[in-house]
Amino acid sequence: MSNRARILLIGYRKFSELINAVLPDYRDEAEVIIVESVASGSVDYHALVKEHKPDVVASAGSNAAFLQNALKLPVIAQPVTDTDIVDAVARARRIGQRVHVFTYAAKAESEGRLFQALPSLLGESLAHDSYTTTDEASEKLLAMAAAGNTDVVVGPSYICELAARRGLPAVLIYSRESARAMLDEALRQARARDPGRDSGGSPGRFVIDSPQMSRVAELARTYALGSAAVLLQGESGTGKEHIAREIHQASDYRDGALVAINCGSIPNELFESELFGYVDGAFTSSRRGGRVGLVEQANGGVLYLDEVGEMPLAQQVKLLRVLQERSVRPVGGTRELSLDFKVIAATNCDLQEAVEAGQFRDDLYYRLNVFTLRLPPLRERPEDVSAIAEHYLAEYARQYDVELDVPTLMARLKAPFEQYRWPGNVRELQNFAERLAVNAAHGASIEELRLEELLPELSVPRGEATPAGLLKEQECRAIADAMRRLGGDKTAVSKELGISPTTLWRRLKEMGWNEGQGANGVGGKKSKQYSRG
Repeated sequence: MSNRARILLIGYRKFSELINAVLPDYRDEAEVIIVESVASGSVDYHALVKEHKPDVVASAGSNAAFLQNALKLPVIAQPVTDTDIVDAVARARRIGQRVHVFTYAAKAESEGRLFQALPSLLGESLAHDSYTTTDEASEKLLAMAAAGNTDVVVGPSYICELAARRGLPAVLIYSRESARAMLDEALRQARARDPGRDSGGSPGRFVIDSPQMSRVAELARTYALGSAAVLLQGESGTGKEHIAREIHQASDYRDGALVAINCGSIPNELFESELFGYVDGAFTSSRRGGRVGLVEQANGGVLYLDEVGEMPLAQQVKLLRVLQERSVRPVGGTRELSLDFKVIAATNCDLQEAVEAGQFRDDLYYRLNVFTLRLPPLRERPEDVSAIAEHYLAEYARQYDVELDVPTLMARLKAPFEQYRWPGNVRELQNFAERLAVNAAHGASIEELRLEELLPELSVPRGEATPAGLLKEQECRAIADAMRRLGGDKTAVSKELGISPTTLWRRLKEMGWNEGQGANGVGGKKSKQYSRG
């Protein structure tokens, strides 16, 4: 299974050429399918989505607006900055003096400050029109061509194509920087829709061999029915994200997206714009065309609230209203959008205790706690250890293209695995399997694999290998080292260490990581909560 995001890009010729120019920078992260089309009711875009199975769709201008209304998938619109417009006008002036600029606007509105200022700098040689639909764009361009007072046109790809048909030179209004911004946003939303994409390994199938997890799986299938919320409780690494995906696939909302939100990582000042979205012009730094919020992206699907116990009280109030009303109003908007989605929340803390301590709202707790699933830690279900280990060893052997005698290796691992306490749960076991497969890929035979070096955690006598001890110290140091080597690039760090971005964020928080100075006492006082995950 590829970890690359699938992006369906719909646009006209010049738009496609621009995207193709920056695609080499994204070859390792995204698989981009480009379809040249002007969005209209005559094209079956649902069939295109069914054929190409994208995580997200990307487009620009009126195309993006049409697709946002037509599709349930997130549609990312390419932004247009004031710098893009100024640069495009400057390029156009090298072709001809009389420049006519066309821009897409989500609604009819007066010209912005930029277009009030540019004519005073360029004189009567600059004209500007905005449009809300492709039909309106065609009419205005025809009127411009008939007037005969334009040397060069600036606008989106559709406008450039219309101008070319009439023999007029045209300059694309978008820049490579705005193309990269669109692709970056598409990648971000694709990862939000699939929490397993960033985990560094294939999610595979959900492997269980114990009566405890068989019961959890049975309850998950039952709780998937209907729209009632499900609360997942368990230590970090027990498989809450995987259970959430299983519930999503078994639910009536399977055809919609699974949109994951890390509830503790969104700053207060960005909370509403990230979750609820915003309309065009909502605030000074807002993206042209606005943004669809994460909650709206979950419409028709599942909203997965990861680490919900970490959400600040002020944010809990805002989320509660959305869950109660099943509607959202984007920042700067004037109307409520009715939504239909299923909620799955996950936490590694005791929310009932948090409610009693005044750290979590009781009304939100009862809204989320319709059905509860407790995922037992791996040490409470030893029957699963061998089955999960065999699965991941075989999975990573295929991934790294190495022949691995899994039964022979498991015979060596049986005794130490049975004695180990598994503080990192299934995620730790998965990491162990990858370490072994990677070393086998470098030519080491089963007999030559030195388990005491590859898996030093297993060498600590039982009772000493506590989460606050050697394992915590090693993991903290590995994270700190990777953060420094990779310049603080959290995406690169999570991929190198084989942990999800959510887990990395939580580890850095527990380590007291300072972006400028590094960890605040790695493995020291600020890390004492490490036993939670």
